[in-house]
Amino acid sequence: MKERRELAIAEHINNNWLRRGLRTGSALLLVAFILLCTFVVAQEGGDKTYIDKKTDYWYQRGLQSAGEGSYEEALLAYDKAIQIDPENVGAWDGKALALKSLSFIENDPDRFNESLKAYDMSIELYDRKIKANPQDTNALYYKGLALTGRALAMKAGEKLNISSDKEERIRYFEEAIRAYDMAIEVDPKYVTALKNKGNVLYSLGRYNESLEVLEKAIEIVPEYGLAWYSKGLTLYELGRYDEAAQAYDKALETFPDNAGIWYNKANALKAQGQYDAAIEGYDYAIKLDPSLAEAWQGKGEAFEKLGLDTSADAAYDRARQLGYGG
Repeated sequence: MKERRELAIAEHINNNWLRRGLRTGSALLLVAFILLCTFVVAQEGGDKTYIDKKTDYWYQRGLQSAGEGSYEEALLAYDKAIQIDPENVGAWDGKALALKSLSFIENDPDRFNESLKAYDMSIELYDRKIKANPQDTNALYYKGLALTGRALAMKAGEKLNISSDKEERIRYFEEAIRAYDMAIEVDPKYVTALKNKGNVLYSLGRYNESLEVLEKAIEIVPEYGLAWYSKGLTLYELGRYDEAAQAYDKALETFPDNAGIWYNKANALKAQGQYDAAIEGYDYAIKLDPSLAEAWQGKGEAFEKLGLDTSADAAYDRARQLGYGG
């Protein structure tokens, strides 16, 4: 099953991907990780021609480089794949994500705009596939991912002082939901489509709807770590902190050494007033990723609640040194 392959692949992806995006919001974090996992799945299986193998070689090089944070190398690899096969939609997807990452690292609006163009090309290619076969669940699903990625990129562009129309962003999100719904209509057990529909609803602030969809995905695949993680984020937004912590625990069964999940679990514990337990969670996140400024900040807040002002100040200082609030 595709969803089981996605889980297996995700377990081996660098932790940087799941924690990347904490500073730009949980929705961005989710999409970056989802895209990386699903792009790998998209290229698996089937007999390949020589051209397909060459394209796939560069595509996989791009994925590996992106997973290591080497976005320039990833971009070069994706461009090589596109030169060989201009309609390789996975390479266009990867190029869009690499350009978006580089635009924020380099504070480069031109690369940001290039990333939007790459998303547009990806969406156009998926539309062609769907026109040729309206029952193509994979094309529908990946179109949903591309639409989601573009909408989130538009929102994130504000950090580069690039404004975008809120209604246009919502339109992209809603089109993504329609694409997922069409895939689910063809295959009601398409759990990755259910999960990502839930993520889009989360991004739109429609938390109760998001929770309902994510629970359907988990009912089909109870060990689906990414869905449990999304469920935890959604429950947290609903103020159901104890349930959120439990959902993060389920996600940790799949990703036991992921700093981002430990950080979010600690947030849920802190929200319940379980400050000692929260500090333990933040410490575990920091052990896995000492540069995670948000975890140091959360740890400081928990210390402050316990009246341990000296420890709180030390944690706050470390958070600021790592760029928190900057």
